[in-house]
Amino acid sequence: MKTVIVFLCATAVVRAQNLLLVEEQKLHHIHDACQANPATYADHDLLHDLAANLDNPQVGAHMLCESKGVGLQKPNGQLDIDTIRSKISLTVTDTAKVDKLIKECAIPKNSPEKTAIHLFMCLDRNGVTYFHEF
Repeated sequence: MKTVIVFLCATAVVRAQNLLLVEEQKLHHIHDACQANPATYADHDLLHDLAANLDNPQVGAHMLCESKGVGLQKPNGQLDIDTIRSKISLTVTDTAKVDKLIKECAIPKNSPEKTAIHLFMCLDRNGVTYFHEF
């Protein structure tokens, strides 16, 4: 019986790691697509220093493109809390911490672009780094 439980736990861990890898690859594809579009292209140096470039329109357009692409924001720019919850849950297993991160990070700002930047920066600051590392 112990062997079966160990096997099931190991299988669950492998599945979770594979799902995270698929999500990371999906995000890289979305990033590349956003970079390929002149309207959403942003210099990598600007993206790696988001805090200093909060008001840069290139950065805002790019981050909104990524956020919409991964499903964190809807086509109209509104936050999609269910998707945000599911994405955070890929790396955070404690549901109380997931709820705390949503309350802290999923906050509409003055524009969809600023909302996207805040969301990514907040998640990164709180250790949910598979989206981006800034």
